[in-house]
Amino acid sequence: MKLRRISLHYLAPSVLALALPLGAQETGSVRVNIQVPDSVAHVVDRQSAAQSAFTIVSRDGTAALLLFDTTIVAQMTDHGLARMNSRATTDTIKGAVSRLLARMALGALTPLFDHGIAYHLRDMSDARYADGRLQLIRAKGGKEVFRDTSIGNTPLMESFTPSDATEFAKRAKAARARLAAASNL
Repeated sequence: MKLRRISLHYLAPSVLALALPLGAQETGSVRVNIQVPDSVAHVVDRQSAAQSAFTIVSRDGTAALLLFDTTIVAQMTDHGLARMNSRATTDTIKGAVSRLLARMALGALTPLFDHGIAYHLRDMSDARYADGRLQLIRAKGGKEVFRDTSIGNTPLMESFTPSDATEFAKRAKAARARLAAASNL
């Protein structure tokens, strides 16, 4: 998997600046909030779930976590992208001009959301399901990865079923252990 070295620290303000007018509208739209202040995560091309070692999908079907040999990727699903781009997303916005601007902004933002956020397993110290959410713990500082990320109305790490999240944590820890063993050779 080829990583693009685009810092989310610089990308997030641009996305938010374009999306702020949309956030002021009261709709049933898909909401996306991404905060990665430590720049450990990187924007990558969207990944295929079929090529991952393990994938879990949020309860509402809009987001997925994909586990690869060296990374974990968070991204919107095809269903989530289609839902974000549907006319129903903007039809509840009052006023033709506001609706037109919202559709233009969504059109401009779609290429940004058609990517994933990758986190390298070497930077993870632990993975577990606790307190109602999947917790991926950073080795440096002990903070949770993707803790403040939301896709839809629920924080990403709380959007998976307990059984899916528990299995993902187990497999992420095993992949991290394999990666550590391989790097000690």
